[in-house]
Order: sequence, then structure tokens, then C-alpha cells
Amino acid sequence: MDNLETLRVGYHDILPRAERLKEAVIAELHELFQKHGVSLGVPIESRVKTWSSIADKIERKGNALSTIVDLSDLIGIRVILLFKKDLDSVRDIVARSFDLISSEDTGERLSESEFGYQSHHYIVKVPSSWLSVPTWAGFGGFSLELQVRTMAQHIWAAASHKLQYKQESGVPHPIRRTINRVSALLETVDLELQRVLDERVAYKEKASDVVSEKPAVEDDLNVDNLSMVLSDIFPSINRYEFEDYSALLNDMFKMGITTRTQAIDIFKRNYDYAMKREAHFVQQGRHDDDEGPDDRPEGVYFKHVGLAREALRGEFGSEVFNNKVKKKHKS
Repeated sequence: MDNLETLRVGYHDILPRAERLKEAVIAELHELFQKHGVSLGVPIESRVKTWSSIADKIERKGNALSTIVDLSDLIGIRVILLFKKDLDSVRDIVARSFDLISSEDTGERLSESEFGYQSHHYIVKVPSSWLSVPTWAGFGGFSLELQVRTMAQHIWAAASHKLQYKQESGVPHPIRRTINRVSALLETVDLELQRVLDERVAYKEKASDVVSEKPAVEDDLNVDNLSMVLSDIFPSINRYEFEDYSALLNDMFKMGITTRTQAIDIFKRNYDYAMKREAHFVQQGRHDDDEGPDDRPEGVYFKHVGLAREALRGEFGSEVFNNKVKKKHKS
């Protein structure tokens, strides 16, 4: 009991630092994921283990701890990815950016005929080189557990936890066939989403060489060829990785622009108008309210979708365009 009380006092002593470390690591992960194009399915989840949970685990399992910092899962961070392909990217990011203590792919425990919980678990520490930076000082010795899974894997994890169907042997025989089918369907979701990404890459590679030229056979506008047309016509410095091409495409459909040739003609014809509008806002020192003053390179106001909308205003007139789309955009 004396040791438990000592651990309790130690827990409350280091709790503020653990909370700060958790937030610092989340901020670092966000920056790394954005840099490497990793797509999150939902915002990063996190927690610092509560004292009641720690005490309960010690009493149930008889775990001997000399200090609370020895807990490898004191700080837990869960990353839920949209696409399965990003599992490898996150693994590489974790290995390069942190001191990797251990890693486990829980799916490797399962045979081909089994279903079950799938997630990648990493135990990491902050690299010693970071600890000399004032914002990271005081975080030495802490370990963090990172759980990484896809959206489909997360759905299965949440459902199986609620149902308590952690493994096939715990499922009633009349339900096993159905639960296996659910597990297979969720795995199929990951595979089919990857197929969509692969086919999208192939489509864009095939179209990229002639994207801004008038095609021999007319093709309808879509999100992907619209983004390529804009990238080919407008300056690359105005292009952002995540732009709302879908909303722009919807506006263009409202204006009766449905083919790539129409889009190319309008954007080229009104290029100078759009760039003059860009220069006007830059000279005024104005910034898009959605982005903030530090989000864009110096001398840039509009993203590609914003330049496209200015070109459409140049083609149709601002009043006609604004009334037609009936919506104010910040681009």
C-alpha cells in the first residue's frame, strides 16, 4: 500500500508534463502527416491514463512499478487513417521521427481463417536531440503508445469491443457465420478504397500529358481532370494540396460548363483578369479569412480554385456569376 501511495503522489506530480507531452506529440504528428500526405479518417484521439485505471491494473495484475514514468502506455495516442496505404507511411514516420522501443501488428496474430482486432501498436520515446529544445525540455523518460489503424479496422475494433466478440471462440455458433462476413466486408472496404486510389493514379498519369490541350474526343469535367487543368494553367505557387475542387466543379456546372474544353478556353481567356485580381488583393495586403496571414507564400492571395472563380467572374461578370452560384466562396 505504501508503494501504491508513492505512485499516486508521483502520478499527480508528473500529470501536467504528461498532458503537455501528449499535446506536443499530436502537434508534431499533424505536421508530419501533412508533410507526407497522410490522410486522417477522424481527428487524432489521445488520453493520459487515469490514476484509477492505473491503480486498478496494479491491484488486478500485481504489476510492480518503481515509478509512474515506467508505464509504457501512460500516454496513449490513436491515429485512425482513411486509407490502408498510409499505414506504411505512418510506420516510416514513426521510425524516423521517434525513438522506437517496440512495435506490433496485431493482425499478424490471426490465421487466414480467423477474424479479429487489427491495429499497429508502437511504443516510442521522444528523441534525445529534441530534449535540448525548450519546448520539449522535461519530457525525457516518458514513453508513449501509438495505435494506428484504418477507419474500417476502427469500426471493427469498436463493434467487437461493444459486443465482446474479441475472437471467434467467444462468439455463439449461430452468429459466427454472420460475424465473419462482417469482418470480411470491412477488410474489403480497405482493399476497394486502395483500388480507387490506384485507378485514380493511373487515370491522372494517362491524362497528365495532354490535360490543357483540347482533346480529340471530348471528355466531361470531373474533380481530377479539373485539378490538373488548373495546375497546368495557373502558377504552381498558388496550388495547395487540399483544395475544394468539388465545390468549384459544382459552381461550373451551374454556369453550364461541363467539358474540359470549355474549362480550358475560359481559364486561358481570363487568365490575365484572374492574375490582376490576385495582384490587387496582394497589394492591399489582404488575406483570406479562412487561411490567416501566415498560411500562404508571400505575394499569394488566391488558391487555384480562387483563381478559377475569378476567371469565371471575368467571363460572365461578377454579378451574374455570384447570383448564379448563390454562394459566397472564400478561396
